[in-house]
Amino acid sequence: MKSANALSASIDIFISPSKTFNGLKEAKGWSWLAFALITIMLIASTYIFYSNADSQFILEEQVAAATVDATIGEKKMIRQSMEQGIDNQIWFAMGGGVFGIILINALIAGYYLLVSKQDPDANYSYGAWYGLGFWTMMPMVISSLGVIALVLTASTNELSMSLLNYASINQLILGLELGHPFYTMMESLNIFSIWGIALAAIGLKCWTNFSLNKAILFAALPSIIIYGIWTVIAIV
Repeated sequence: MKSANALSASIDIFISPSKTFNGLKEAKGWSWLAFALITIMLIASTYIFYSNADSQFILEEQVAAATVDATIGEKKMIRQSMEQGIDNQIWFAMGGGVFGIILINALIAGYYLLVSKQDPDANYSYGAWYGLGFWTMMPMVISSLGVIALVLTASTNELSMSLLNYASINQLILGLELGHPFYTMMESLNIFSIWGIALAAIGLKCWTNFSLNKAILFAALPSIIIYGIWTVIAIV
């Protein structure tokens, strides 16, 4: 079975992703909807967060994080530098977020194209894989909705930047403190990125003749390599 159109695909990706990926094989332009939903929700959640958060509270939090091992003089310089850019931080966050999505998907699409060469029947272009990549990022829409809900229901405007990573493995399970060697890594790993890996595995399985285990391996391999290197660096 396959999704009938882009709108139904945007719903199926959460409840029956194979229908989305099967429909996407012959679709033209569906991935623009996925990209639009992801970016609109990212921009909206970022704007709502920074519009409701106390900028001075954010500044103090960022200065504390950046000056853990700094001298008094270095702390002063870092604070002055951050104070100059605090008013424009919202625009950097929104622009950087959208640019990051485009760049990361460009890299991952090249990776999908490369691994798909192992299946001679998978004759999809780079552009097709680029479009598939956006659909694997659709959990970000749910993540952004979560940020908006948390901000709008908060009882204070002293909102921590960690709220943006509310679904991280660290916040949900580990509870590591700032300064711990694995803090940043575990903050970056969240249930939505794991969800995205699962969608990528389903997408690879639908578009190739890979076994399920092979599709899971190829979908997870980039993250395994990145977090493996990160782990070694943290330990050292």
